[in-house]
Amino acid sequence: MKKLLISAVLMTATVCALAQNYTLNGVEHQTTISAVEIANFDGQTLATAPAGKSKTVTLAKTSFSKSLDDYESLALPGLKLGNIIGHPTLGWDDKDYNIPDIVPEFYSGDWTLNDVFYDGDYPVAIYGRAPKTEPLPWGKSEKDISRRGRDPHLIMLVDPSKEVKKVYNTSNMTFPPKNRGSEIDRQSVMWAVVKDGILYFSISGLDGFDGGQNAYIVAIDTSTDKTLWVSKPNTCNSNNFLIIDNSIICGYGDSGKPDYVNVLNRFTGVQKQHILVATAPDWFALGSDGKLYVALYGKHISFTVTR
Repeated sequence: MKKLLISAVLMTATVCALAQNYTLNGVEHQTTISAVEIANFDGQTLATAPAGKSKTVTLAKTSFSKSLDDYESLALPGLKLGNIIGHPTLGWDDKDYNIPDIVPEFYSGDWTLNDVFYDGDYPVAIYGRAPKTEPLPWGKSEKDISRRGRDPHLIMLVDPSKEVKKVYNTSNMTFPPKNRGSEIDRQSVMWAVVKDGILYFSISGLDGFDGGQNAYIVAIDTSTDKTLWVSKPNTCNSNNFLIIDNSIICGYGDSGKPDYVNVLNRFTGVQKQHILVATAPDWFALGSDGKLYVALYGKHISFTVTR
């Protein structure tokens, strides 16, 4: 019964943004907005992977000696760290505030840039609502401490080869649950990558959001805007995920629950490995030595990767 209710809400939720052009550096860019449609929340996937795409990588735990204090030593050019290296941080102060020339800071009214990810075929930007200007209990407002958009759930594909920029609105998956009235309790897009014409993004809410049935990955065919698959809930709430060959490597963890590193087939969303780890996975990085490095909550772990 719960699954049916969730599906019904997802199908009837309102899309709250309209297509709107924007001007950047004197150039007008056209955009189109598509809603992300999900007919079945619980693991709706393709029946089979394309020919030759069913095999995924296999992970095996190995030793890793670096302490948490040495985490910055992982930020080397030989590591695939996604937005840890060279991304335009919009963080908790303006000292490192930097936006690429191809990305607008604001879009369609109060949509405000949250982050830009470079891990895929071209940059992907995510937008949320403008930070609030009302003072917080300690005096400063959200806008005083961060220029990032709140609750990011608008995804812009910044494809340099396309004159019309494509935007996906995940608002039909992000709304306050019935037991909360605060808009800040929405789900948020955590990470987004375009690979081989498919947009992959993870979206997650606070513990208990939608009865705990959140924290999943969605795959969309960008040529048709069709949702190809949605992973099962409680699959991914890590800060990033990696695409390696036919695989997506991600993590899930929460207080009072077991924590896991997961390997999915990127063409079907089917989970192939479910590896118990000590604490919640946070960041994933692929080293030049071919190993997978994972920053856990308070610890590190590494894996050998068999392709």
